[in-house]
Amino acid sequence: MAFALRNISDTIRDVALADGQNVSYAAKYPNYALFGTRLEDMYGGNVERLHNVRAAMDPEDVMSLAGGWKF
Repeated sequence: MAFALRNISDTIRDVALADGQNVSYAAKYPNYALFGTRLEDMYGGNVERLHNVRAAMDPEDVMSLAGGWKF
């Protein structure tokens, strides 16, 4: 199922690019991103800053116990 969803997402992106829409650097919406999606694909150049915020606000890494995306 995840493979099919990834293919659909890639196909939609390819069609949009072929249609002239500039979505080559469009971020993926984190709530809909499938597991294994790179943080850079969701947050762009903000990954390092977000990692630093997480380290400052949660130095004991408690939030990672809840799952989700890791910075």
